[in-house]
Amino acid sequence: MKPFPILLFALAAGNATALAQTRQQTLEVTVENNWTSAKEDEPVVIRLADVNPGFEVQSATVFCGEKEIPSQLDDLNRDTEADELAFVADIPARSKQTFRVILSDQPSEKTYPARTHAQMRLSDKNQKCPHINYITFEGTVPVKQSYSAMYHHGPAFESELVAFRAYMDNRQSIDLYGKKYQRLELAETNFYPKKEQLAAGYGDDVLWAGTSIGVGSFRGWLDNKLQTIDTVESRSAGVLASGPVRSVVEFFDRNWQYGGRTLNMTQRYTLYAGHRDVQVDIRFKEANAKDATFSTGVQKLERDNVGFLQADGLAGSWGSNLAYKNDTINHPRETVGLGICVPKRYVTAHQEDDVNYLFQMNTDGGRELTYYFTFNALKEDKGFKDSPSWFAYLKEWQQALAQPCKVTIHSLHNN
Repeated sequence: MKPFPILLFALAAGNATALAQTRQQTLEVTVENNWTSAKEDEPVVIRLADVNPGFEVQSATVFCGEKEIPSQLDDLNRDTEADELAFVADIPARSKQTFRVILSDQPSEKTYPARTHAQMRLSDKNQKCPHINYITFEGTVPVKQSYSAMYHHGPAFESELVAFRAYMDNRQSIDLYGKKYQRLELAETNFYPKKEQLAAGYGDDVLWAGTSIGVGSFRGWLDNKLQTIDTVESRSAGVLASGPVRSVVEFFDRNWQYGGRTLNMTQRYTLYAGHRDVQVDIRFKEANAKDATFSTGVQKLERDNVGFLQADGLAGSWGSNLAYKNDTINHPRETVGLGICVPKRYVTAHQEDDVNYLFQMNTDGGRELTYYFTFNALKEDKGFKDSPSWFAYLKEWQQALAQPCKVTIHSLHNN
């Protein structure tokens, strides 16, 4: 009988050792909204390097009071380790809320309801169209080939409100998918809804961008003209995140020959749950990017266009167009509102051409710049129905972007 106490002691010691090996860090995160309007689904992002947990974070749990809320860990540099924790929260006007965050070195299998989705697929004559996360094309590959090699021509991403795709070619233009109902659809329609899906109220492509700036597409600017990203050593695209809080997709252009410079550029597009606007982050490896000029904007719609262009970085348009030129029966004319907001510190000039409202930009002396774009489809059951209400929304949106919540983080303890 003597071995039993020894065995029990060994088991207890083993359990204690396992518990001791679990490492955690608890954070107190205060989110303060000093603006006069409430913030809905306000993004809160914690860079793990800033809180220095001292271990590789495998899972996280966020509490508002005693209620657990959805959160998302993302590996954004593709080194297999999480870089950021993100969640969204509703913060009333002139108030603050405190959240408790527990970081752990142990993985978790818990899931939250999906509120965003991103995907990238290969074109396939056998109609299998496999999903992929990242792809690189040599710069010598004709852009029509890279464009055609991708199902829906590049990465696609969505929130409940809106969906987008970005083209895998030298334009890397943004195209739009408008929805009637607030839900995720791309996994079912893949940007190309069937007739029965359209009859059931699914969304569809709502914009013909052509060679225009579309909405928020990034361009070079030389000799007073828009420039696409033509000469590169290679061009890559990937899905970095797809989850309950946000989707993140990126393009990387290696050794872009631009205006006598060689630039390595990352374009990153982030769409949060509950949002119709996308955050665009442009990053350059080289310091001489600060001397270059770039451009973005929104296009003018082909019929009944009305729009505006402000020196402070806000522009919008409203009108109708045919997204499908070859099938106007199943895909009738669509009315959309487009919008872009470039923080004033990046804006160097603004102008119209025949088809666009444009901003010229620089990096404000650094190696990066950030701007935002958004859109609304008239078909939305809870969207905007005319240009005055859309333009009023854009002005409120610009004010909201200029009044971000203040996030304060305190480390309570480590286990």
